[in-house]
Amino acid sequence: MTDQTPPEDHLRWIAARDRSLRDPEGWLALVALHWLPPGETVLAARGTPTDHELVLAGAEAAPAAVFDHGPQGGVTAAPCRGVEATLDGHAIAPGLTVNLADDRAGDASVLRLGRLHVTHIHRQGRAALRIRDREAPTLQRFEGVPRFGFDPALRVVARFEPAASGTTVPVTLITEHVEDHPVAGTLHLEIEGREVELLAEPAGEDLFVVFGDETNRDPGEGGTYGGGRFLKVGRPAPDGSAVVDFNRSVNPPCSFTPYATCPTPPAANRLPFPVRAGERRPH
Repeated sequence: MTDQTPPEDHLRWIAARDRSLRDPEGWLALVALHWLPPGETVLAARGTPTDHELVLAGAEAAPAAVFDHGPQGGVTAAPCRGVEATLDGHAIAPGLTVNLADDRAGDASVLRLGRLHVTHIHRQGRAALRIRDREAPTLQRFEGVPRFGFDPALRVVARFEPAASGTTVPVTLITEHVEDHPVAGTLHLEIEGREVELLAEPAGEDLFVVFGDETNRDPGEGGTYGGGRFLKVGRPAPDGSAVVDFNRSVNPPCSFTPYATCPTPPAANRLPFPVRAGERRPH
């Protein structure tokens, strides 16, 4: 039965989720994804954009910084004089050039230029700048996420079957590129009398699931984002059991901004029935 009063821990989870969406340096603040050509790219506040010039109204000066994409794939940044700049929280002296570590081996370096937050990401063998603005219109207009009513029947105990080491699954990104993602194992569960199997990726000690269902096709208020939803599952118990709570299904970042590069559900995780729990399509 849906629309029951959610338990306290679920209400706390919703409050934490809403706080994360309102983070001034979160996904709603994302305003640009700029694929870097070889050589220099200028981040400027005004002018005519070209392949080597990224124009962004949120920059504090014109130009704000010069980025250099080297032949080995590395990226450096040289903030312009008069721009308040830090790298991972440390002030950058005027005229200093710094290296921007990408996200392939862990967290990317964070370059702050005034109110902008810049990181170097690497996707499909290409380097890009991901830029957030603390005053992004998307963030300022945000009024919350619609959700289905809480349904205790969609909080189920699954049996986790680990995958063989090195197992991968092809996953199509929203950009239509295909990547091989690691598979931690398979979650076996039952939803309203239906036997379901979901492939799960490793997420530290937890599991991460990208799934689709028939609500993705519903264009009305009861529909969900067409590219599927994300679901975090806690670390399986020693006996292999794991709690899968569809009430905590969330919209991926690309449902809020066109500048994210989200995975879509692998074929095995596209459920042929509606899952009316968790977040609905953002307004």
